[in-house]
Amino acid sequence: MSTYIVGVLAVLVSIIGAGTNGIGGFLVGLALFGIGAGVYTLVKRRPSFLNLAPTKRAGGAALGVSAALLLVGSLLAPHSAPAPEAADADSVASVSSPAAAAPSATPSTTPSPKKSATPTPTPTPTPTPVVATQFADVSEPIPFASSSYDEPTLELGAAVTVTAGVPGTLVKRWQITTTDGVETGRALVSETVTSTPVDEVIAIGSLQPAPPPAPEPEPVADAGGGCDPNYAGGCVPIDSDVDCPGGSGNGPSYAPGPVQVIGSDIYDLDRDGDGLACD
Repeated sequence: MSTYIVGVLAVLVSIIGAGTNGIGGFLVGLALFGIGAGVYTLVKRRPSFLNLAPTKRAGGAALGVSAALLLVGSLLAPHSAPAPEAADADSVASVSSPAAAAPSATPSTTPSPKKSATPTPTPTPTPTPVVATQFADVSEPIPFASSSYDEPTLELGAAVTVTAGVPGTLVKRWQITTTDGVETGRALVSETVTSTPVDEVIAIGSLQPAPPPAPEPEPVADAGGGCDPNYAGGCVPIDSDVDCPGGSGNGPSYAPGPVQVIGSDIYDLDRDGDGLACD
């Protein structure tokens, strides 16, 4: 009995929906009752007012068909048109009103143009100075030292370079600051010796010159034309008188130096009688 009652209610709701929304409303009313029946069968596992089999398949089929009917009914139901905007209503009212369409008797006055204000000059922006920093390496020579020593194998006053001097190199790194491309600051960052100088060494001669050789004694003139045989070790000339060289005698002839008396000391050259004359 309840099945028939629910069915009658479903038909009535569908008829009311059809009266308000057409066929779309009718389908929506049936879809709502079908969804209720499918959910009841799935949850309770009992036949609903549609006398469905108490199975999940029957409940799912009822839900699927009802959802399809609901979708189709929603598409077929008429939709209400949007209300016209107030601006359109005002425009329609202004057109339909004869008072608005009638021309105004009051003459329109043309407003006098206003003088434009003097434009304010735009201040020129002050350019921001561009400050940059860079590094520069500057090489400077390092002078070499010089030393000398006496060299006894060189003549006195002579100078000979033993080791040539070579200057070194010093590299200075500077940090340079520029403003708009103009140097405004410089600071020394580091100093590096890239090559060491080589000191100069000079030899100075200290050899003393040899003394000049002593002059050889002049040969004694041989007045007699020979050497006296009483003396040996040198030629004692045969003459009227022979003296020792460097003595107080006045010649005219002189013995050549120390000689040995081997005979008679006729010229009295051996004053001490040791057998050696002019010693």
